Amino acid sequence: MEIINSALWSGLFLPLFLLCGLIIGCRCRFFPLRRFTSALGMVFKNQQNDSGTVTQLQAVCTALASTVGTGNIIGTAQAIAMGGPGAVFWLWVSTIPAMVIKYAEIFLGLRYRRNVNGEYVGGAMYYIEYGLGSRFKGLAVMYAIFAAMSVLCMGTMAQIGGAVGALEQAGAELGVAGNALPPLRLLLGIVLSVILYLVLSRGARGVGRISALLVPLMSGLFIIFTLVIIICHAQRLPAVLHGIVHDAFSLRAVGGAMSGLTLKHALHWGVRRGTFSNEAGLGYAAMAHGSTNGDPARQGLWGVFEVFADTVVICTLAALAILVSGVDIPWGQLVGAELLEHAAATVFGHRLSALFLALSLFLFGYTTVLGCSLYGLYCTRYLFGPGSDRAYRLLLCLCAVLGSLMTTSAVWAAADTVNALMSLPNFIALLGLSALIGRESRAHFAENKITRKY
Repeated sequence: MEIINSALWSGLFLPLFLLCGLIIGCRCRFFPLRRFTSALGMVFKNQQNDSGTVTQLQAVCTALASTVGTGNIIGTAQAIAMGGPGAVFWLWVSTIPAMVIKYAEIFLGLRYRRNVNGEYVGGAMYYIEYGLGSRFKGLAVMYAIFAAMSVLCMGTMAQIGGAVGALEQAGAELGVAGNALPPLRLLLGIVLSVILYLVLSRGARGVGRISALLVPLMSGLFIIFTLVIIICHAQRLPAVLHGIVHDAFSLRAVGGAMSGLTLKHALHWGVRRGTFSNEAGLGYAAMAHGSTNGDPARQGLWGVFEVFADTVVICTLAALAILVSGVDIPWGQLVGAELLEHAAATVFGHRLSALFLALSLFLFGYTTVLGCSLYGLYCTRYLFGPGSDRAYRLLLCLCAVLGSLMTTSAVWAAADTVNALMSLPNFIALLGLSALIGRESRAHFAENKITRKY
């Protein structure tokens, strides 16, 4: 499966990702990046949404709930171990096209949203069908199917597995007997699945309210936690930054002669895990923001903020905390959260680090489940109508229970495969509608430049 994933991400996703970012950026004159300060300032302006389903801030918190997850901790650690320190540099570089692409996805999500049973909905499947034309409905159906599968694999099973595994580890640290841990995993899986069902029954508003409460809280605590680790090892920071840039362009192996990690590995894993973190190219952001009533171009700037907060801030802090701590890194191996835990133990001690990482993984993982599950509901509604909601919610709960019992390595590999496949119809739509994005974005930003709305 890893061979298939390497081929899909290197041969399909990466070229399309870079091509979309370049073409859309040129056609809209890189206005999303040029309005970067406006994008950051929007977070302090919670505009109410009278005719939409959720407020604009709830929409961005829902989007961040699905992106700020265990991928920020586990994915970042994997990028370093599999791609070397240089992967962090390419993770940073990938945010440039990611910001443009996320802007375009949100723009199109609002531009082609539909009113279904009195509720606004948007998503890649709608701008594929109504933007490209009804003859491309097969692509829209393909996207919806793969997106629903991705929610079950990456958004539910992998995240619940990480969240429950984190609580299991915390239980072990507190002295819970080893034979009590498997039943505890099952019990936690059942409880979390019931809560998931109840929250999803409240729709987008319920998910939005919980996300607006939990996302700022857990992100702020994690930022403080990693900053303390970096500050305590500040003397190593210049050398680490130099190593990140140097290894990003190095053709020699890093991490020892046997690791064989080169420029190709750094580029591949940096972009792969960066995208896994911020979800640019997957089209999820269009579903999160499709329920708002904001202007497409202005609302699209939230995508710039989402990529910045998720990848530039949280992933970077996690990476720097690992690298400056000086812990041993098993180069070329798929690692997990234990790498950041070992780094934190150099400052906070083993027990406190394990407990905090367990809490972080739990909150990150479960909020991701909430956000992604909402996207899965939107996809099944598109495929089968609103009557499929209850069946899909039950399927999500079943996958949550299964995810609490199984190891996540195979689930992560399956998620990578499905994500690469669902990106294909989305990239086709983004390229096909790039001229429209550029034309209407240029007109919007030119008008607002004259009226000084920014």
